[in-house]
Amino acid sequence: MQKITEHFVWDNIAIAELEKKHDIQAKAKRDGMGDEPPTNSESLSGAENEIKLECDTFIERHATKLRTFFDNIEQKQNELSTHLQQNHFEPVYDKLKLEFDASVGKKQLLLGDYKNSYDTYKEEQKQFQRYHQLSREPNYATIKKTIKAFGLILFLLLVELFANSTLLSGALVGGQLQGLTLAGSIAFINVFISCIIGYYVLKNVTHLEKSKKYFYGALSILYGAFIFYLNACLGAYRSISEEIFNQQYSLNPNVVKLTEQQMSETLNAAIAPWSASVQFGFTGVVLTFLGISFAFIALIDGFTYNDSYPGYGNVGKKVHKYNELVKEESHNFSTEVASLLDKGNKELQIIKDNILRNELNYWDNNTNLIQKEFIGYEKKVEDAEVKFSHIINEYRLENKRVRKSDVPKYFQTPFLVPQIHKDPKEVFKEVAFYYLDDPAREKKKIEFAELIEKHFKVVEKEFEELVALTTERQKNFHEKFSTF
Repeated sequence: MQKITEHFVWDNIAIAELEKKHDIQAKAKRDGMGDEPPTNSESLSGAENEIKLECDTFIERHATKLRTFFDNIEQKQNELSTHLQQNHFEPVYDKLKLEFDASVGKKQLLLGDYKNSYDTYKEEQKQFQRYHQLSREPNYATIKKTIKAFGLILFLLLVELFANSTLLSGALVGGQLQGLTLAGSIAFINVFISCIIGYYVLKNVTHLEKSKKYFYGALSILYGAFIFYLNACLGAYRSISEEIFNQQYSLNPNVVKLTEQQMSETLNAAIAPWSASVQFGFTGVVLTFLGISFAFIALIDGFTYNDSYPGYGNVGKKVHKYNELVKEESHNFSTEVASLLDKGNKELQIIKDNILRNELNYWDNNTNLIQKEFIGYEKKVEDAEVKFSHIINEYRLENKRVRKSDVPKYFQTPFLVPQIHKDPKEVFKEVAFYYLDDPAREKKKIEFAELIEKHFKVVEKEFEELVALTTERQKNFHEKFSTF
């Protein structure tokens, strides 16, 4: 759809050239001297007929071109008139309704699957609770809880690694490197291994089955004793190493230096930290307490991660997963529907604005152009009438001046273009339907605008009904697929 921007261009009428072309003065003088046309003649002379034919040809030539010009405008006006009378908003609503129905169907299937899975795993959870005699909800692991649990383990590991290496290096002959190696090994066992033991062993102490409870309880006691022994050995090793270090690097010449074999035998006493030969220093006690404390924290962290009852957290996690999926999809449906309606409203408004701002104005412009060209045709024909009449009058005046007899009576009648050729509504009947004066054009434009607004209001009402339907669907989804 577009408006016509070009205008019809008329040729100029050059009177002097036409008089020269038809040799008006010479023919008038010759006819007059021969008393032609006769006094009683009622028809135009040959020269006058030539000018009349020139006028008719000029008008017809431009009328023919104008018809072609008007054909183009007529085609555009037919398209625009048809376009403006159509309801361009209903297809938008129909498309939106189809998308909404498709979204509802897809979401219903998806929510149905999620709800079925939720119900299945919820029933499994209830069976698990009944079998294991649990009345509380599972403390399942979430992403947030997992980050906290593993963040704690990493923090403990780094702190103990730093503390052990610092406390050990000052009393070891190997210095910082030896301290770091030994510290890393002990810290790995105290923190990382303890966390694994807490998750896979200590958790089973709460199991309903006594055989498992006793078995894993015994393993937990053994591991606790191992941790206590390991850290006690580390404390003893740190205390003994400090004594040997002070003795070997003492500035007192009376102090007896130990051989490597004697140092090795002395350090071996650390494997029995309870023996009387081991004297715990302050640093040794701190190392022992620190290791046991971090191991205990790591054990509890592993024990409580993903519920303290074995397997219960995994059961609850499945229920939680599909519960979250149901809530997420229900929320997504609300968001998708809101986005869909907003998109539809914007599209409707864009179409309406485009029709009023463009197509209706194009129609108005083209109608106005037809009016201007009709008026222009009338003026150009009147101008041609005046100019060709002037040429004929020149002929008659010269003829009258030289002739001896009276001039014919028709010389008194001015040359006129027939009225049927002056009226553009008669000449261009095929497009006269689209000719409107300013009041009629403005009235028709208002009628089109009102029709467009009427179509828009109808679809607006349908949109309101669709909004109510979306609210109803969301309510149905909540009632049908709610997990509460």
